[in-house]
Amino acid sequence: MSRREHETDMAKIKILIVDDHSIVRKGLIQLINQEPDLVVCAEAENAERALEAIEQQQVDLAIVDISLDGMNGVQLTQKIKTQHPHLPVLILTMHAEPSYAKRAFQAGARGYLTKQEAAETIITAIRLMLSGRDYISEKMAQKFLKNLHSAGSHC
Repeated sequence: MSRREHETDMAKIKILIVDDHSIVRKGLIQLINQEPDLVVCAEAENAERALEAIEQQQVDLAIVDISLDGMNGVQLTQKIKTQHPHLPVLILTMHAEPSYAKRAFQAGARGYLTKQEAAETIITAIRLMLSGRDYISEKMAQKFLKNLHSAGSHC
């Protein structure tokens, strides 16, 4: 790697991807690395490797799946937030139920996105989270509010 390439990479926002499916990780890497200011600096298939990568790479944002072998993504998020309170965690999962989103946010996640969303949505979520905002997909927000309203109507 030339010095200029190294300097360019150093200026990029470093992202960790944690998913137990290699094809998902590879797709996310390809999508994210197309952005001029973002780079996937590490990937992990489980929580243990994710925690090692965070220590070694000093990542700026972690994208975590809920369904992992061993420690699940919600538990991993809790551990990340305990050890690295300022590291934003985006949950990217197949679970479209509001109860999962609620648990993820309670664990310290700053974003929640389902894998059924459009690919470009992940870039939007990353950018919003890096600017200090939380992110929840429109579809999930609607489900969340619907559950909230129906729970409140049982007075």
